[in-house]
Amino acid sequence: MSSKDSEKPDGDGSQKDYSDAERQFLAHQEEPDEFDEELRELIETRERGSVLRPILMIIVILMIGSVISGWGDELEYFFSSWEPVQVGDTAAFSEKAAADPDWEPPLNHNTYVSMEGLPTRMTTGGNYKFFRLLGAEVYVQLEQEETDDEDDTHPLLEDQESLPERNMAPGLLPDEQRQFYSGEGRLISFAADPELVRGIKRFYGERYNMQFCEDFVEHQIEDMEQQLLERIRNRWQQRYEEADNEERERRGLTPEPTAEEEQQLLERDPVCVNAYLLQDGQRPVDRWWYLLFTVLLGGFAVYTAFKLVRWFQDWLKP
Repeated sequence: MSSKDSEKPDGDGSQKDYSDAERQFLAHQEEPDEFDEELRELIETRERGSVLRPILMIIVILMIGSVISGWGDELEYFFSSWEPVQVGDTAAFSEKAAADPDWEPPLNHNTYVSMEGLPTRMTTGGNYKFFRLLGAEVYVQLEQEETDDEDDTHPLLEDQESLPERNMAPGLLPDEQRQFYSGEGRLISFAADPELVRGIKRFYGERYNMQFCEDFVEHQIEDMEQQLLERIRNRWQQRYEEADNEERERRGLTPEPTAEEEQQLLERDPVCVNAYLLQDGQRPVDRWWYLLFTVLLGGFAVYTAFKLVRWFQDWLKP
């Protein structure tokens, strides 16, 4: 046996001789392998997950937040009082305002109201009738029954998606035959939701020369009021100059109106109006499905946020 051979106790205590090859093999088995650093990094990266994963989770959370925030008015309306605010007859607004200068009609955006009044300026669009209530800048959107009469159609003006964008439909009653309106629904300010009432504003603006205050900035409204006051003063002076002394005394004519008279004329014939849309029959409880989807989407967003936090915790581990 070679002098390089060594002896090693066997399992039963006896010595066993090993060759050089065997000793090298045993020495290699006893020493730990050197771990590949690239392989280690690859495994750690796989455990932490792809960097695209948190980016996608952040995008999902932001999209859900955007959707839910867009439902703010719907959720607010759902949680508002389910008992309608009693607005009353709009024709009595002017009388109440004359009796009490500080009185204002209880018209607030996104509230459930009950009101009544005489319909004027009626039109149709899609499956709805639209009309303005006498005595107030409140426009009612009333769902009409479906009809099979093909003649009861009118071409839209330009934008086929706008409502209402058609002239008086042949099936509508003339003003002297219209019925008194009384109903409940959701009251929406034109200024708060301009996209919803875009077609209504366009129709009434073109047909009745209506101007809505949310379409102008403050200095434009002031300029229009000054122009209107100039016309009022000119007409006032012209009427005074055309009258003789007896008529001036009998009618109490003056060369120019007082500040109070000017204000009364501006209120009676304003340069623009703050209008409201009443969606007939729309109750707060009808928005229940907005709450349902908000809970579902919100829960998914919370779960995604939890997973995102866990991902960052794993990523920050040494």
